[in-house]
Amino acid sequence: MRFDELYLAAAGSYLPAAVPVDDAVDDGRYDDLEQVDSGQQEVTVAGPGQSPPEMAVPAARTALARSRHRPDEVDLLLYAVTTHFGIDGWNAGSYLCREVTGGSGVAFEIGQQSNGAMAAIELAAAYLGASPDRTAALIVASDRFPAPRWDRWRTGWGLVFADGAAAAVLSRRGGFARVVSAVTVSDPELEGIHRGSMPFAPTDAERFPVDFRARSIDYGVTASLDEAGKRVVAGMREAVERATAEAGIDLDRARHVVVPGFGRALLVRECLEPLGIPLERTTWSWSAHVGHLGAADQFAALAYLGESGRLDAGDTVVLIGVGGGFNWTCVVLDILDRPSWAA
Repeated sequence: MRFDELYLAAAGSYLPAAVPVDDAVDDGRYDDLEQVDSGQQEVTVAGPGQSPPEMAVPAARTALARSRHRPDEVDLLLYAVTTHFGIDGWNAGSYLCREVTGGSGVAFEIGQQSNGAMAAIELAAAYLGASPDRTAALIVASDRFPAPRWDRWRTGWGLVFADGAAAAVLSRRGGFARVVSAVTVSDPELEGIHRGSMPFAPTDAERFPVDFRARSIDYGVTASLDEAGKRVVAGMREAVERATAEAGIDLDRARHVVVPGFGRALLVRECLEPLGIPLERTTWSWSAHVGHLGAADQFAALAYLGESGRLDAGDTVVLIGVGGGFNWTCVVLDILDRPSWAA
């Protein structure tokens, strides 16, 4: 979808301290050959008092303060989370609404796995566009991948799971960037890649850690993994091609391509080679010191680009999201002004 009056007013993040990947290699938690392929140098790891909601609050407050919107101007809060956020049977979205906006707006939780925050952009745009009285939407993402529920080093192939949170404010009034287009594509035929043949159960308490590797192998017993790989690439390519076409640009024009926090080999194979993008034009060099933040990858990387003075008026930025299920979102931004919160 192409937009005419939709803006990105700010982005912010909250990242725990990073730990060296070499430590995990040295004590056998992470394979040295996998580290060579991934190129991962550090990964952010949460400690006490850094649950997903507790990390989401400062990230959201930072984004809102930078946006120059008052809390009471937030009409919608969307909270994207992949992992367990601390308390079963509890509405974390409402908690963020109370803590960040003082209760202004309505709050919803979003799934879509690692593409939750990116997919939420279209949802927020539709909500804001439904009434002339609506001004801004706050999208927040936070995830934590602790043992024993997750093995951040071995749960998946080609990446290391990291902890952290990020947020962005969409506005109809203005911002440092204009959201030119956003496209989401889905292929539910691939949902079994992250399910395998696991039976549905009343509780998953005894099925830890999450093992995407085993589930993928199990999926390959009855389906072609080669065909699945082709469909994963095709879905991502369709989202990017449609979004850039609607924006009226060639991908080569983008100064920055914000990508998922995958390891280098996985990122090149599933995203960059199919799109013809060199690694140097992406945010990979930053994520190599962070890891895969689940749904928070893109907003955290965008916050980093703004904070480090890498966004200037006239730049085109393309954001790419990939989520299990499978679903992909591509967003095209035109940078209107150097962010006021740049270094």
